Amino acid sequence: MGDLELLALATVAAGFLRGVTGFGFALAAVPFYSLSLPPVEAVIMAQMLQIAAAPGDLIRHRRAIDARALRLLCAGALVCTPPGAYVATRLDADVMRLAIAVFVLAGLAALLSRLRVPEGPGAAIAAGGLAGLLGGLAAMPGPPAVAYFLGRDTDRAAARASLLLFFAFTAVIALLSMTLGAQVLSWEMTRGAALLYPVMIAGTWMGTRLFRRMGEGHYRQAALAVLFVSALLTGIKGLGGLL
Repeated sequence: MGDLELLALATVAAGFLRGVTGFGFALAAVPFYSLSLPPVEAVIMAQMLQIAAAPGDLIRHRRAIDARALRLLCAGALVCTPPGAYVATRLDADVMRLAIAVFVLAGLAALLSRLRVPEGPGAAIAAGGLAGLLGGLAAMPGPPAVAYFLGRDTDRAAARASLLLFFAFTAVIALLSMTLGAQVLSWEMTRGAALLYPVMIAGTWMGTRLFRRMGEGHYRQAALAVLFVSALLTGIKGLGGLL
């Protein structure tokens, strides 16, 4: 395990972002985790924490979920997450850091673009597939899925609830794919995730309280700022290792 204090601080920040926006835990956590852990371990840690939070998310948000969109997104992710997880276990650590930084920046671009998403199942399945690929590769299924909901002008509460559960679904698939394809899961990582889980819940609780007070524009700005900083730090470390 890396520096537990650094991991805890990153988890609080990522949990807070998750509570404020309903998305972005892995987008924020993985880059910061990878400053202290090997990238694959950083990915696994974020996946385990999201899976652990899923039962509580389902209980709290089950009435707000966009069930049809969630089913279609999950169908696409089911096909594309395992290939991403396979590649993740075979990339060089610094290359992985750069890939993570690129995906975070791609997420920023998706959030800023405000693209209109066509109606019909095709768009949802495609978004789910791309999200699954990124989820398997870097525990970051957020950008395509978030862009899908934003592009449909989905009710904020429904989008938030659906994204929380979709991320947990992709995390389950990715973690299974990674552990079956290579011996990457260890007791030390499991223990670390157990120690960080209460920290994530505390951060999420604080973020949720702020979410209830903020307007849409403010919470979007907060998310974009955190994602940009995380991408910048991780990209610098990856480039430093390659140069």
